[in-house]
Amino acid sequence: MPSLGSGGEASIAILALAGITQASFAWPMRYFRGWRWEHVWVGQALTANLIFPIAFLALNWPKLRDAFAGVSFGQWAALFLFGVLWGIGGIGYGISLTSLGLSFTYSLVFGITTLAGALLPLFWPGLSHPRDPILFVAGLTLCIAGSIAFSRAGERRQRERQLLHAQTLDLVMPVPRLSFSAALIIAIFAGLFSASMGLALSFNDDLVKGAMRLGATPLIAPLVVWIPLSLGAGFIALAYGMGCGLRFHSIPFFWRKFAARNWLLTAGMGILGFGGMLLYGLGASGRHHPSKGVAWGLYMCAFILMGNALGFFTGEWQNCSRRTRVLLGGGIGALLGAVVSLASCM
Repeated sequence: MPSLGSGGEASIAILALAGITQASFAWPMRYFRGWRWEHVWVGQALTANLIFPIAFLALNWPKLRDAFAGVSFGQWAALFLFGVLWGIGGIGYGISLTSLGLSFTYSLVFGITTLAGALLPLFWPGLSHPRDPILFVAGLTLCIAGSIAFSRAGERRQRERQLLHAQTLDLVMPVPRLSFSAALIIAIFAGLFSASMGLALSFNDDLVKGAMRLGATPLIAPLVVWIPLSLGAGFIALAYGMGCGLRFHSIPFFWRKFAARNWLLTAGMGILGFGGMLLYGLGASGRHHPSKGVAWGLYMCAFILMGNALGFFTGEWQNCSRRTRVLLGGGIGALLGAVVSLASCM
């Protein structure tokens, strides 16, 4: 891979922006009124996984027609399955959160997601490896350490302010409280499945390169991966969300009071969610891109940093104890160190 000085700075910036955009995906959730969790889940699936991807594909179809024609049914099915797993990962995170608590679930799920998305591509034939394995491992270690520090700080903040995670989102979560062992298994699989977005792009790098050889730009070429992936994720999210709506007789909430406001917010979530995918594809596949494992590590660092930084804008970190602020600062320092280590692998 080219060195950082030969143009890698742009890739790092794009991957960081992708992580920031994806982390901001949940920002509109705190402004919903009159909806339960399943309504938001259905709304974001329609916008982020169906409407915006298909509209973007339609606008770029002349440049991608030949590339899509070269995707076999087996490749389509595999990418759709990756999308289903990605969607299940998000659902599993919400289910395990109610039983394991914020700190443990956050650090476990995001730690597994980071490792799976960064390490598994090392064993896939034809993909480049990090230039410096030691710095690569150090970067992943710091990323996980930062995630743990953030989760501990978040847990202490909630204890100190006597807030519950579900109350922070102001949404009713339609998930039962499970036994510890059952929730632990779900959290582990949620972490693995949540890496499916990065793994789908890594394992189908040949499709993206083929699209670029046919004239597609690095921004739109990953659509050969993103479209079936999004359809799979949208399918499972819609199925689960509508199933919860039928179970709790909450379907009419989609068009009752605050409906216009809430659908506008889901459109914002769709722009952020799909926009983050486009940016990740550009940063991980464009000119001077890093190896897929490094790209995923940088993306996750930015995702975790921004996910916690959003709390500053809402005052969630005000009036916290000194120990909580120390944990928060430690998490920030660890993740910034992870970015430096991973960037040095390019």
